[in-house]
Amino acid sequence: MAALVTVVAVAAGVVTIAWVRRTASPWPARAGAPYEIPLGPDGCPVIEERHQFVDVPGPLVPPGATEVLLCTAPTALHIQRPGVVDPPRQRVLLAGAADFAALLNRLPDRNDAWRQWQRRHSGWWPDAAPAPMGEACLLIGYSHEHSFLLRYPDRPPVPLIYTCGGLTSGTRTRMDHHKPHLVDEFLSRFQQQ
Repeated sequence: MAALVTVVAVAAGVVTIAWVRRTASPWPARAGAPYEIPLGPDGCPVIEERHQFVDVPGPLVPPGATEVLLCTAPTALHIQRPGVVDPPRQRVLLAGAADFAALLNRLPDRNDAWRQWQRRHSGWWPDAAPAPMGEACLLIGYSHEHSFLLRYPDRPPVPLIYTCGGLTSGTRTRMDHHKPHLVDEFLSRFQQQ
């Protein structure tokens, strides 16, 4: 009887340790060296070559934004078709800009995004962590790139650009995997203002 209890206790311990290892944060909370996102002459963030993944704990943007600017730029894959109108280069959200900043701050970091995915898809045994989320880009071509610029009454503006499924300020990166995506949410709020 003692041997059976020992075997069950050891098996339970091994399963518990394995489960804890599978559900632990797969990536460090701090990653990469911060970088500055320059602004172009039109006031939109300049989307340069892809930078390494960067993140630190904390909010993505400061609270209290008074304006949110959505910038849309055509990519090399963009083809101008007759009769099809390109979206405006800039759109400004005034009503609810602070609420949109709060929405940005609710975006999960890559560890939290992975945990949310686990809860929705894994069942009782967690999946192994995928390739570093936010670092491996899928080769998907888009006709336009989007970026945001948040303006404040008492501090410099905060530019945000998309990079590999995440939205980054050059200091912090948050994942935008859930629907509606931020651009769709912005456009919905923009039409309602």
